[in-house]
Amino acid sequence: MLPPNLFDNYFDIKSLSLDAWEKKVPEYEAPADKKFASILVPTVDTTRYSWLLNALLMTKKPVMFCGDSGTAKTVTVFSAFRQLDTDKYMFLNVNFSSRTTSKNFQDIIEENIDKRSLKAYGPKSAGKKMVLFIDDLNMPVIDKYGTQAPNALLKFLVERNQLYQRGGDLELRDIVDVQYVSCMSPPGGGNNKVDPRLMSLYCTFNITTPSQKATQ
Repeated sequence: MLPPNLFDNYFDIKSLSLDAWEKKVPEYEAPADKKFASILVPTVDTTRYSWLLNALLMTKKPVMFCGDSGTAKTVTVFSAFRQLDTDKYMFLNVNFSSRTTSKNFQDIIEENIDKRSLKAYGPKSAGKKMVLFIDDLNMPVIDKYGTQAPNALLKFLVERNQLYQRGGDLELRDIVDVQYVSCMSPPGGGNNKVDPRLMSLYCTFNITTPSQKATQ
């Protein structure tokens, strides 16, 4: 028998031992909005990914889920969000597309933040942190310089937690109490490759196709 590993098991702090993820899989509950797209049947994989996402959010680390279409990346992310305390967190969902520009992206962010102090801006709900979730991160068009303008802006934001005001005095503003989660498909087959400098800022996980055991 193979020894237990950290991927198939989690470390239970109470018992100070490795325990199987199967024990943490919750019972299925129908989505409150009754939408088919919101249905997620809990499996070992979805339970593990949700736990990792929430654990990294607690340590203020950006998280990236990368996987093929149909691997339930987005639904898994929203399932994990539902486990967070809504008195402490608010969520902003942004879907990138081939028509998304850096200005579109910045306008959406600025519509959801307010001035906190001299140059600091944060979520409009005082006392809450905002989780900025970007779906289809690799969709923006690659320009003649080989870059994706929205992702170049995102890199600056994630790396420095700052944004320049467009127009006016080009004031450099500090963005506070914002955390970053993204999803994308692997590059190739029509999917754009994302700047590795942006990818390096995320804790990235590959979402695999559900196993036959999980779909039974």
